[in-house]
Formats: sequence, structure tokens, C-alpha cells
Amino acid sequence: MNSEIRTAVKDDIPALCEIWKACFNDTTEYINCFYKENFEHISILVYTENEKVLSMVNLIDCSFVSNEGNVKAKFLYAVGTLPCYRKKSCFTRLLKHLENDAKQNGYALFLKPSNESIIKYYEKSGFIIDSYLRIVTIPPNEENKLTVKPLSSEEYNRMRNAELSTQAYVKWDDFHVKWCVLENGYFGGKTLSVELNGKEYYIMCYPEEDMLTVTETNLSVSQLKQISGYMCKMFGKAFIKAYMPDSCSQGEKTVSSLIYNAPKRNTYVNLILI
Repeated sequence: MNSEIRTAVKDDIPALCEIWKACFNDTTEYINCFYKENFEHISILVYTENEKVLSMVNLIDCSFVSNEGNVKAKFLYAVGTLPCYRKKSCFTRLLKHLENDAKQNGYALFLKPSNESIIKYYEKSGFIIDSYLRIVTIPPNEENKLTVKPLSSEEYNRMRNAELSTQAYVKWDDFHVKWCVLENGYFGGKTLSVELNGKEYYIMCYPEEDMLTVTETNLSVSQLKQISGYMCKMFGKAFIKAYMPDSCSQGEKTVSSLIYNAPKRNTYVNLILI
């Protein structure tokens, strides 16, 4: 058996799509869209045996920014192994290779875990919990008139960086933010500027079942309550589910990020990929 860990090339895309489809609930259309838009801008590591791709990890470049200095980082996304090759250490070998490379080349790794078993798996490999989010549920309030307009990805990122500049946060490049805005729209969402009490705020949200999910905003919980009636009516939804910074101290607390080869700083992440 000949095994290899290498960077994916375009000819691997069908194999990457096969793994993605086997591991997640996304449509073929969405997976094809992701690689069409992102393949040239991200790196993808694969583990192969006898030239067959068995396991993969998509890596998105970014930076951890704080007043203590910036750290280059890679976000682990859509990690997967073909079902019939699981529990055979395929991804374990891939992850160990990536961890060694991060140490040798001085960058951090991080991911957003979706459940407790994933947290435990990565903790065994040396990752630690760095930050938390709050999931806040907001029923619609009385509808108020608002000035709302679409935000371009460039303007969104400018406003985001300005808002977060006084704290530790993940800084994404313009291309990644452009993809997040595109992806949000793919799922029927909107990326908006909201004027409230003479100030402009940003909000990224999309409809999901009977709720409006807010993936990121610099509005506070009390401000979201003020606009909840308007937003719920705009999308025809019964309530808002908002992912808020841990500092808001309301709602359900959930792990936001696990990090490797970086100091623990409670680094704000979001702009989650849907």
C-alpha cells in the first residue's frame, strides 16, 4: 500500500465532492459552487492510499489579530473521510502532518466544532478551547420603520474590521468575506446595513425553517429586539436566532473555536460558513 499526504489539484475535485457529499448534508449544486468559487483561493490537504483520495481538509487563510500582535492562521473546514475508511487513522495522519507543518512554519490552526464529540477528538490532538458564542432567541417585537440597505462584501469587511479592532478577533481577507456574502445569498439570506438611532450597523442573516438566523452583527441584543419585528416580517419568519459574542452574557453558551499552536485569547471568530 502506497500512502501519501499532498495538496489537492483540480483533478481531485470529483473525489473531494464525493467525500463532502458522504460526510455532510449539502447538495451537489452547493458543493460544486464552493469549489468553483474557492478552489484557487484556498489550500486543500488530502490523504491518499494507492492514489485514491480517502480523507481531506479544506484550509482557509486568515489572521488572529490582537493588541499583542498578529498570528497567521488556517481555518479547518469541511473535514471528511470516506465512510468505509473511517476509524483507520486516515484523518489522524492528515491532522498530525498539518500540526507539524503549523509548528515548523509558525502559524495557528483553528476550527468551529459542531458538537461535543468533535471537541473531544481535537482536544486529544492538542487543540484547546479558545472562545465561546451565545445563541440568543428573540421573538418579534412591534414593527418599527427602519432604513435598511444591501452591503457589499468590501463594505461589510471594512465595517467589521473597524468594529472589532479593539479586541482579539479573526481577520478574514476580502475574498473570504465575498464568499460568505455569496453563500449567505445562496441560502436566501441578506447582508445589510441597518440605521438605528443615527448610527449604521451591519447584519448578516438567512432564513432557516421558521426562524431568521443571524450569523453575525454588531447590533446588541437589545437593538436586535428593536428591529426584530421588521426583520421577521421581511423574511416571513416567527423569531430570530442570533449568534452573539460571549460578552453579551445572554442565551445559550456554546464553543466557538478550538485552536492549535496559538495563545488562548478568547478570539472572536464568526462569519461562520453555513
